[in-house]
Amino acid sequence: MSPLRPCKVIISGGGVAGLALAVALDKIGVDYQLLEAYPDIAPKLGFYEELKSICPPLSNFGFRGPNGELLSSSDNNWDPVSLCKDSDKSKVLTGKRIKSIENTEDGALVTTTDGSVFFGDMVIGTDGVHSSVRKAIVRHAKERGLGPEYTEEDKVSSDFACIYGVSPKLEGLPENCLEFRFNRGSSTLIGNGPPDRTFYEIPQLSEDDLEKVVKEHWDEYVTSDMQLSKFYETRTEALYTSMHEFVFSKWHLDRMLILGDAAHQMTSILAQGGAQAVESIACFANALTRVLSNKSKTGRLSAREIQEMFEQIQGVRHSRVKSMVESSNKRQLRDAMVTPELEDLTLNKFPKLVPGIILERWDETFKSAVLLDMIPVPEALNASWLYRQSHETETNILRSSL
Repeated sequence: MSPLRPCKVIISGGGVAGLALAVALDKIGVDYQLLEAYPDIAPKLGFYEELKSICPPLSNFGFRGPNGELLSSSDNNWDPVSLCKDSDKSKVLTGKRIKSIENTEDGALVTTTDGSVFFGDMVIGTDGVHSSVRKAIVRHAKERGLGPEYTEEDKVSSDFACIYGVSPKLEGLPENCLEFRFNRGSSTLIGNGPPDRTFYEIPQLSEDDLEKVVKEHWDEYVTSDMQLSKFYETRTEALYTSMHEFVFSKWHLDRMLILGDAAHQMTSILAQGGAQAVESIACFANALTRVLSNKSKTGRLSAREIQEMFEQIQGVRHSRVKSMVESSNKRQLRDAMVTPELEDLTLNKFPKLVPGIILERWDETFKSAVLLDMIPVPEALNASWLYRQSHETETNILRSSL
């Protein structure tokens, strides 16, 4: 790869998207500083070997009806896929909540609430639905009298809420399982993690508090002989939250860009929130690499170059993310069987198509993903079922090696 022009990226947020961006920049040789508002940061990336040692491959994939009855299942081995290996953590700073972002002629000046000041060529907000970078974009847009497409917070919808829970492993659950339960007005997803843990999530159409919602579903069967109450009574953790669904019209202004949940969020039913964030990171890394390796230019990036790059990134990602938000919404409505037609589809037609339709949908989803251009497919992905399946069906699965 050609020598890169000098550049420093300030990253706001140390979640999956922020850490993925840090890993990508580290691999392509671009300087960065990651600022995390909270005092601690979880090692969310770089744990593949540890995860592999405690979580065997998924071997039971199934769907259940309102009474916990098994509608269909597959006992194939579904190998886990690696995301990344360990990376340099010295550029990750905690306890650095962004207070303000100001644009200058040659960069962006970031001030945190503890008085620290950071300077970079651009600021990338991977700081979630309450993004500080998004707030800075909105503030600057309002000061300039820019259009309403910059101020869409009041249009963010949330039709679903979700209880996420963790319980000790309960007798009666299949080993290494992932099961979806369909119900009228709600749905449940349960899965085994490490040998002594069971994870579950219950999205449903309500904004009531946790205890009230749980009581409403207390006697519902998650499997044919296990009720929700058994999981909840043995819980070690439980979190109740609304699930936002949106794709903002504008992701950038000046030297500021938002990616991941700061720009787009969807229900968790398809497990695409983090995946789409990582795809956006890959798209950004590719675009930045192309600009910085342009031999006809020298020196630091101009404001115009940055704006053009941000436009290209949003142009590539906006429609795909929007389609994922819509697909997640449709899947949640189907699993919750909100109409008689969806109930018939879910209980009578869909089970007959499993597992083939699942593999087809995954193939459609992943082959449109964004590659990190400069990094080869990781060995773990080369060996995975998913990568093998893509070659067998002559589809070119698009790789991400963050």
